[in-house]
Amino acid sequence: MFDDKRKVIVAAVAGAFCFGATGAAFAQAPSAGDPPMKRDKVGNVEVYGFLYPEFTVMSSSGAQVGGVSSSTLGSAPSPTGASLKSRNSVDASNSRLGFRGTEDLGGGLSARWQIESTVPLDTGDSGGVLASRDSYVGLRGGFGTVRLGNMETIYKTLGDPLKFLNIASGNFVSASNILSSRQPFNAGGTASSAGSFHLRQKNSVIYNSPSFNGVQLSALYSPDEARTGNLNANVQSYGATYKKSGLYLALAYEIHNDLFAGSNNLGTALKNDTSGAGNVHSKDTSPRASAMYTWGKTRVALDVATIKFSESGQTGSGKFNDYKNTRYNLAWEQNWGGPWRTIAQYTNASSGSCTLTGAAACSTTGLNGNMLALGGEYWFSKRTALFALYAKLNNGSAATYNNTANAKTLSPGDDITQYAMGVRTSF
Repeated sequence: MFDDKRKVIVAAVAGAFCFGATGAAFAQAPSAGDPPMKRDKVGNVEVYGFLYPEFTVMSSSGAQVGGVSSSTLGSAPSPTGASLKSRNSVDASNSRLGFRGTEDLGGGLSARWQIESTVPLDTGDSGGVLASRDSYVGLRGGFGTVRLGNMETIYKTLGDPLKFLNIASGNFVSASNILSSRQPFNAGGTASSAGSFHLRQKNSVIYNSPSFNGVQLSALYSPDEARTGNLNANVQSYGATYKKSGLYLALAYEIHNDLFAGSNNLGTALKNDTSGAGNVHSKDTSPRASAMYTWGKTRVALDVATIKFSESGQTGSGKFNDYKNTRYNLAWEQNWGGPWRTIAQYTNASSGSCTLTGAAACSTTGLNGNMLALGGEYWFSKRTALFALYAKLNNGSAATYNNTANAKTLSPGDDITQYAMGVRTSF
């Protein structure tokens, strides 16, 4: 009788959520530093979730005035000196609800599935989609694991191994705001993730090999299902990990074909034709190395990536050709015993280098950025904790890195300070 009642409850929750889910937000896998917790199952179905609403205070300063920026790429939004207005907000970032399960098919083969969706605790929005987060069906056997669905790329999954109190991605403290999910230049100062290598990619197939003495290989391919003109906008992501005792090492490489992260974030004067009518193509790439070491109650991690936006087939002089810069993140997490845990991380992006067609002059002066983030939490139980966050993002004179949840337009050089307090619970 008890099991029957629980099955009815699970079915009711799943049905209700189909009509209440909202759009996807970027997120990362749960932190290995969280307390171990047993989740409930109904048959072979596990119901799980992660909720963390927070109250945030944001202010900014330092927006540049006309003439300060000398960067060709960074000059698209003319510096006006207008900083963001200070504001308060209630955010829920990448809170989620999920269902997953396995089935033994015999002969060492098993089926695996997951349906995970965003929970908009702060707004209660309706009309969203189910399976907005990592959702798939796959098979696992001696050959490894194959999954098809809407999933994080290998590059994203393997990188940033020390998650920021398990609330990093999709939050203002996330290293990805500078490390992998933004380009420092854009037209009009509008925040854009077109240059993001921090992706949850729709229409994907992923292969994970078995582990060979701690080494595992992975690959993802996402085809262009709506090809237009001469374009073939596909994504490829590859990686390898090594795990032994407290050591984690990872290498990843991702390719974005015909996504035009360069031109789509520049003004008309520099932008290439991205319609597919001609022979202009783009190939954006990024190699990434990640490492984490755990001893006792301490974890440290280093993440280094080089991102390059490149285009070819242009005609004329003074058009975008390529931009390349290096970014890194250093993080330290400490469990102080009992219910306390803290984390500190520093993320940096260089100004980089660029070229335009016809050997036209191209400067990247002021396209650098960095961010310091601090956090702490107090655990009431293995499921629930109170947390506090702080981050200061500094933009170079021409850069528009943006870690805000509610401000989409940013003036070059604007520096952003944010504080937050909230409560998190897992189930």
